[in-house]
Amino acid sequence: MRREFNHMTGIEANMQTAKINQGNIALKRVVESIANGDSHVPFRDSKLTMLLQDSFADDKSYILMILCASSDPKEMYKTLCTLEYGAKAKCIVRGSHIPNKDKNGGDESSAVILGTRI
Repeated sequence: MRREFNHMTGIEANMQTAKINQGNIALKRVVESIANGDSHVPFRDSKLTMLLQDSFADDKSYILMILCASSDPKEMYKTLCTLEYGAKAKCIVRGSHIPNKDKNGGDESSAVILGTRI
């Protein structure tokens, strides 16, 4: 498998990258739909989201999302988009949810971007 990947043409590599990006975009749409409480969640947009559908629906499953951010100032826009996506994903609530109120009356369970240095 490794050899085949190394010998791919530029066109084949670009096609594979495009398919991966389509899956990531579909996952982003699913996360946004669930976080926004939309009535329709577009799970059928990619194989990836169809495979993950049960994980999003099951209250007992855990979802771990690892986000990669860069400290390079040239990549600031991408880093901010990534952190916003992570904050949106953190807002996903499955099953019955009663928000925890903090001392100031705010919602303790809302998404927070932790200690970013830009």
